[in-house]
Amino acid sequence: MSRSSSIRKEQAIGENRSGSNGPDTMYVVDLIENGRVIETRRLPGKSESFARDVAENWDSGLIQLLTE
Repeated sequence: MSRSSSIRKEQAIGENRSGSNGPDTMYVVDLIENGRVIETRRLPGKSESFARDVAENWDSGLIQLLTE
């Protein structure tokens, strides 16, 4: 089982944290196993550091997903 992750920024349109309706961005982490994206986690309002922690936790096996 090979795990990796990918962090990217994605535009989020709609009401943002400041209450305005302008474009905003959020971090997105793709959780990858055996070359296939298993889950995409959108992290609105979270920092780059938080996104890195999610990616590291997935890569190290700390995050376990229930799959059929």
